[in-house]
Amino acid sequence: MNKFFYLKLALQNLKKNSKMIIPYLLTATLFSMMFYVILALSLHSEFYGRTRGVMLSLGVIVIGIFAFIFLFYTNSFVIKQRKSELGLYNILGMEKYHISRILIYEILILALISITAGICIGSLFGQGIFLLLVKMVGDLPTMNFEISLDSIKWTYLLFGIIFLCTAFYNVSQIHLSKPIDLLRSKSEGEKEPKTKWIMTILGIACLAGGYYLAVTVKDPIQAIYLFFIAVILVIFGTYFLFTAGSIALLKLMRKNKSYYYKTSHFVSVSNMIYRMKQNAVGLANICILATMVLVMISSTGSLFIGVNDLINREISKDVEASFGSYYLEVNQAVDQNVMNYFKDIEMTDFTRNYNFSLALKLEDNTMIPKDEDETNYSDYYYVYFSIQEDLDLKDHEIAVYFDDGTIIDHLTIGSQTYQVKYNSDNLENGSLDSMFNYNPGFKGLVYIVMEDEAAIDQMSKSIDLSHYGYVNWPQYNYGFNCDLSEEEFTKLQEDIYQIYQDTTDQFEDLEFDYGYSVNFQSAYRQELMEFFGSFFFLGIFLSILFMIATTLIMYYKQISEGYDDVKRYEILQKVGMSHEEVKKSIHSQIMIVFFMPLITAGIHLMFSFNMIYQMFMAFGMTNKAMFASVMAIVYVIFSIFYFIIYQLTAKVYYKIVS
Repeated sequence: MNKFFYLKLALQNLKKNSKMIIPYLLTATLFSMMFYVILALSLHSEFYGRTRGVMLSLGVIVIGIFAFIFLFYTNSFVIKQRKSELGLYNILGMEKYHISRILIYEILILALISITAGICIGSLFGQGIFLLLVKMVGDLPTMNFEISLDSIKWTYLLFGIIFLCTAFYNVSQIHLSKPIDLLRSKSEGEKEPKTKWIMTILGIACLAGGYYLAVTVKDPIQAIYLFFIAVILVIFGTYFLFTAGSIALLKLMRKNKSYYYKTSHFVSVSNMIYRMKQNAVGLANICILATMVLVMISSTGSLFIGVNDLINREISKDVEASFGSYYLEVNQAVDQNVMNYFKDIEMTDFTRNYNFSLALKLEDNTMIPKDEDETNYSDYYYVYFSIQEDLDLKDHEIAVYFDDGTIIDHLTIGSQTYQVKYNSDNLENGSLDSMFNYNPGFKGLVYIVMEDEAAIDQMSKSIDLSHYGYVNWPQYNYGFNCDLSEEEFTKLQEDIYQIYQDTTDQFEDLEFDYGYSVNFQSAYRQELMEFFGSFFFLGIFLSILFMIATTLIMYYKQISEGYDDVKRYEILQKVGMSHEEVKKSIHSQIMIVFFMPLITAGIHLMFSFNMIYQMFMAFGMTNKAMFASVMAIVYVIFSIFYFIIYQLTAKVYYKIVS
């Protein structure tokens, strides 16, 4: 026998099954290309060891794991459709050993083509992807995309292992099955599945639990801890409901005689009941993948879009500096020296204030400090004390603004009681000095304006801070805009730090802690863009990966369903069902099956809104309207994409069965 006989037979088989092989080959190529590019970027000399490199390394891990699971999963679709073909080889006299050789040759051909093509395509388009990432993180490119030998080696190794595992699986399917079972694999029908009420109830309970956690969480830190629990509950709930709940729903539809006894509904509902056991997992996978795409793009896109709001809220001026300590005399000495230094700098929009901030609970017009052992901030206000000369306040008079509209006529803090001269109903937030960093994990914001620095100092010393859980020392804050080069900014920072150090050294007789900072908006912007830009880039990349997976699952499911249904529809047409009725039946079945995951993903996304928003607040993102808008737009765009895929796959299905 010709030594290339099995190789030629493998090539012929791949060509003959091109309808299933080509999509699988393209997907493997795209996965290997994406893995290679992300790995090469994470190892790039400009990224390695920096925030963006760490983010990309996480992407490498996710892509590698997902590629392994998904390519192995889709291979099972392909081998299932080919079992009768392989069984025929066995019946005609070819031994299982020879069939295994053919399958191994097929896998080797697919592996060599897809991995090599993926690396070549990645190298070709790597520069464009590199520049896109550079644009997102806000850097100017100093180097080109680097073709990494380590990336090539690891890509061949990972995908080689994946194809090796699929080859082992395919060969085991041949050796563990009888020839007659392989030959009859397509003609084997599904028994009507029983209604699994326990699994249905468990699925409802899992979804309800996940939804409850997502909707009721009110603390950003708590949201981060509970997020993965909620995700696991929703995933299990989705699988349980698609597996058992869908069968229960279809049987209820069958009991509805006015709906069921119509030609299109009768065929589609009956067909799906008998085949929902194998449909359910695929539909649940589509739903989970769709939800992942929606959440990922909505979240990373919102963070990237909202970065300017965060920057302007955290550092609204080109330069912002602060110094604070327990002692007013130290603060005033630092303030005097800093103000003398600022006289020699050309600046605009200069602001200066003195403030003190801490967490307090309001009970009967009394502010109670937060204990250091208490971790929940949701019952406490973030209270910001400041001074403002134009409000004309006298001794023990204050202006109080609650962002939730609370009105009070007097307020006790520590051992001091104050009369409220201006309240939330006659004091607009816009009239207050806005230089503060507000952690949105608190119940709300309280802005208190006092007479002068001495009043704030007296108030702060009336509170026992020895066991206090959240405090910023009374401090001076400065902010201004200026036109300085990067080197001049650096010198400015060094000079101010030196003033802080020299001034505090004069108070050797006092033992005290102090805090200080000098921040530049440009540096802060670069830091955030590096993180959020890399995050958004990774979100886009992974979403493309998941959308490819969603498309392929839908495509293979339509092919699988089509080949399984072709004989049924032939029988139906022979007994009198018209061509148009067959088409309506197909349309009804596909509409129910393939739009169920999209609708369910939309429900998952809606319930996830609060939890994701709470996690956003941990990053300082508070624009809820922007996040809701991005989420809605992403869902609409994804639905359009999903509908296009549905139209294409429906044509494939109809072409097979007709």
